[in-house]
Amino acid sequence: MILEFKVKNFLSFKDEQTLSFEASSDKTLRDYYCVDVTPKTSILKAGIIYGPNASGKTNVLKALDFIKKIACEPKDKDEKTGFIPFLFDEKIKNEPGNFEVSFFIEGMKYIYKFEIDEDIIYNENLTYYPGTKPAIIYSRKYSKEDKKSKINYGSTLKLKASDKAVLEGNTLNNMSLISAISKSNIDFEELVRVYYWFRNFFFPIILPSTDLYYWTSNKINSNQIPTHIILEILKSADLNILGYSIKEHEKELDKDAIETINQIPETEEIKRKIIKDGKLIYTNIDFLHKITGGNVIEQGKLPYEVESAGTKRFFELSGPLVHVFAYPKILIIDEIENSLHYELVNHLINIFLVNSKESQLIFTTHNLNLLEDNDNIRKDVVWFTDKKEDGSTELYSLNDFDIRKNLSFINAYKAGKFAARPHLGSSFIEYNDKEKTK
Repeated sequence: MILEFKVKNFLSFKDEQTLSFEASSDKTLRDYYCVDVTPKTSILKAGIIYGPNASGKTNVLKALDFIKKIACEPKDKDEKTGFIPFLFDEKIKNEPGNFEVSFFIEGMKYIYKFEIDEDIIYNENLTYYPGTKPAIIYSRKYSKEDKKSKINYGSTLKLKASDKAVLEGNTLNNMSLISAISKSNIDFEELVRVYYWFRNFFFPIILPSTDLYYWTSNKINSNQIPTHIILEILKSADLNILGYSIKEHEKELDKDAIETINQIPETEEIKRKIIKDGKLIYTNIDFLHKITGGNVIEQGKLPYEVESAGTKRFFELSGPLVHVFAYPKILIIDEIENSLHYELVNHLINIFLVNSKESQLIFTTHNLNLLEDNDNIRKDVVWFTDKKEDGSTELYSLNDFDIRKNLSFINAYKAGKFAARPHLGSSFIEYNDKEKTK
């Protein structure tokens, strides 16, 4: 699980900003919101980010997703890293960005940090806590004179010189040492563990435009997600659904099929596997609806494509939601309320909190109703982004404010106590219809 991450000089982040999942001393719904990873450390299972448009909410999610990609996706020699600096400052935009994430794997703490620009990783460090004190797994520093990196390994690690040579030979200047382990057939247990954590713990970022239909329907059809659990969730959402039927068929690899494949939140390796003989293996779903008298008849069957946008979105999200019940992962969702009624969003979050064990959910939203019930929300899970005068993003927590639990969070937000709101101008626009557009 992630304890916290830091980012500096990336997208709209000019100065260092920190998002923490470390639980405070608040006892509110602790059994649902918190996981004790050690006797002294409790980690939150959720993070909610509010803020006006263009304040950097989505960039928080993109920064976390970028860390994951650097950690586990190797690069070709001339490939760019994907780094984008803060562009509104002439000095800063020519400097590297800094990233750091601390996390726990089976009760052991790790800290991974790196300094990067669009071509090179300049510094990279991975430490862990096998005991009470930190120990180095490796540290790496790029030399501009030699145009290559020097790597030092922890003194307690048992790594053969030949294995070091293989790993360093596979580590290009534009990629991380962690990602290089995927190309190296060597015995480096400490690094392999971290690589697979990054690869398996992060579910690909879910944007409003992300099409999850194929992912969810394919997982159901292949019995990787229990059908009865999905159906139970759909029934609980008052979508008038009593069941569904699934049929598999092939689809030619036309422009639409290629776009579908690109939308699937899976690795390129898995995407290649779902293509058979130049065709996409596709799953069709029909939903059975409850109609007059409570009977399910033929007329009660609707194909997926004619269902409402909200029904489609909830079904698509139900797949990843159930998946993280069984497999510890972090779900990263931008604008979770997209096409969903606010009570359905609350329901989705509650399902996650009640049923997940060591997974985490971080999402952006404009749904203020989540702040309506102080008894069902913790201050430490709520975060805000605000746009500073220089165009950069400031990230801060509701827990930073001295506001009592018996006061309304939503009213305080509307009153501007937490900022992170748009500053709107007049609704009256001067328009002269006699003027012609050139």
